Amino acid sequence: MSEKEPCEYKVNNERIECTHCKHTRFFKGSAMLNTAGMTLLGLDWANRTATTLMCDNCGLIHWFGKPPVKAT
Repeated sequence: MSEKEPCEYKVNNERIECTHCKHTRFFKGSAMLNTAGMTLLGLDWANRTATTLMCDNCGLIHWFGKPPVKAT
């Protein structure tokens, strides 16, 4: 999951702001949360995923266990 245009997002009704540059527009993506045990058993597909937001300004990647929603 990734988006082509940067957007503003919220978590718990709070607008997300980059912790480095304070920018508010991000590219949304996802990342697999791999564990050694699941990899050893060949079950990487069963691991959980996290939502990532990459800052459109500085590129810092923020990770979220609870998916952010687009701000309106």
